[in-house]
Amino acid sequence: MCGIVGYIGGRNAGEVVLQGLKRLEYRGYDSCGIACINRGLVVKKDVGEIDEIEARHRLSRIAGSPGIGHTRWATHGGVTKENAHPHVDCSGEIAVVHNGIISNHEELRRKLEARGHVFASSTDTEVLPHLIEEHYRGSLEEAVRRALAEVEGTYAVLVISTREPEKIIAARRESPLVIGMGEGEMFIASDIFSFLRHTRRALPLDDGEYALVTRGGCVVKSLATGEVKRKRVIEVEWSDEEARKEGYPHFMLKEIHEQPSTVASALKIYPEDVARLAEMISGAERVYLTGAGTSLHAAMVAEYWFAQLADKLVIAIDSSELRNKGVLDAGTLVVGITQSGETYDTLAALRYAKQRGAKTAAIVNVIGSTATRIAEHVLMQGSGIEIAVCATKTYTSQLTLLLRTALELAKLRGGDVEALEAEVGSLPGKLARVLELEQEIKRVAEQHFDVSNYLFIGKGINYPTALEGALKLKEISYLHAEGMSSGMLKHGTISLIDENMHTVAFVPAQGENRKRIMSNIQEVRAREGRVIAIASGEPVAGDACIALPSCSEELSPIIFAPAFQLLAYHVALKLGRNVDKPRALAKSVTVE
Repeated sequence: MCGIVGYIGGRNAGEVVLQGLKRLEYRGYDSCGIACINRGLVVKKDVGEIDEIEARHRLSRIAGSPGIGHTRWATHGGVTKENAHPHVDCSGEIAVVHNGIISNHEELRRKLEARGHVFASSTDTEVLPHLIEEHYRGSLEEAVRRALAEVEGTYAVLVISTREPEKIIAARRESPLVIGMGEGEMFIASDIFSFLRHTRRALPLDDGEYALVTRGGCVVKSLATGEVKRKRVIEVEWSDEEARKEGYPHFMLKEIHEQPSTVASALKIYPEDVARLAEMISGAERVYLTGAGTSLHAAMVAEYWFAQLADKLVIAIDSSELRNKGVLDAGTLVVGITQSGETYDTLAALRYAKQRGAKTAAIVNVIGSTATRIAEHVLMQGSGIEIAVCATKTYTSQLTLLLRTALELAKLRGGDVEALEAEVGSLPGKLARVLELEQEIKRVAEQHFDVSNYLFIGKGINYPTALEGALKLKEISYLHAEGMSSGMLKHGTISLIDENMHTVAFVPAQGENRKRIMSNIQEVRAREGRVIAIASGEPVAGDACIALPSCSEELSPIIFAPAFQLLAYHVALKLGRNVDKPRALAKSVTVE
């Protein structure tokens, strides 16, 4: 989940690479470093967040070109200066940055040490510069190819050397890497967002490819054969302005407040692609919606929509478990849901599905990402850049597109969903009204979130809402929160209820599930538990109630979302947390 950046061109690489790393800090912020060629190899790195390291070492003032940089989310080896990237070979002439995991690094290290190589860190990555040094015979390109042929695992790698200072070698296997095409300069990064201020022209690398990058352009080749590959440059629609806070104190708050507009967009965009996905679902014998974290919760909500609106069994499944319990063959459709398009487990699920002959589709937010190139059919979210680690607007965009697909499928199967379709159009306005309640939500956060343990309960289609609400709270506040179906409360968990375990209950505006949740609230209060209700329509008696606009139960997961997001946000602020960059988390989980 680390972020890597490379630059070659007429500017000082230190400044350009540092700008790129700051854009990628959501991918990891344990440590960072930069290597540039300026006659010799200049390497500066340290532990801490990027701004702290810049203040100590002035990374932006490193002169020279080319340059490569890295911001780390530790996997192998502790958070130390020695383990920070870039890593160099014994001669100090080759520098490498790496995102991924080298699974056979111990074996490679033993072999290299036996040949006299001296290691300075405990990371898996450091085997790479030493392997390249071992294979160097006058061609950096060939040395990188031969070194990577010995490597098992995943990687996005950038390599520079004082022996051949006019180039960067970039290579990938199951970790994202994109080349930005400038005028007389080139950019390389884990994410298009890193170089968006410089160019919108991007060339994504695919698995098993490497690129020889110079100031004037790049040549992409196969790692296995060295054969030149023909690649298509894409034009990115995002603007650099989207990456600014625009007066908000945090990106998370800005992105929460963008939801009326992002949901409005998701209600209109790509009607043909929505219709095509509905047709694919209709024609499949088995359908799995697969994702991880927030995307999995969106899939779980959609499972209810497809069953209730279209009478179609669609199964939501954790991406990391699809291989273990999915029935995959030519009659199966697997729909991967991944905001980044780079989530390791979801990509692995899509690849496995294709190996088994299943059809594949994906709902993705990032153009040119790996998922867009794996799946047979792609539905783009159109959410715009989401910078905060904690997913907010991308969740409601995913929900909106999945709802549209379920409604389209219902019509294909002869269902009458006209009334619900009419109500769907009111979603942006109702979300705006939820956001107007922010000060009330802040007051609830400050007055009622004063213990360390919380239950989030929902019933029916809001069971996944409870899971996502709990996830948001624990992600950024570091408080323990558990989401569950309210029907499971009395099957064990109710024994935990006391004055130190508070409950957040999601209450729909009408129907049997409202009655059931109200009964659960009484069960909790009878045991001296404090209840914070988030209710659509009429307020609910309890210790606190956040009363939201009334809506049908089918739409309530979308209406509830900004309320529990704001609740988590203000609890985290109260506790002094870094809401945009919570500890130990990264935006895109690109390792197993």
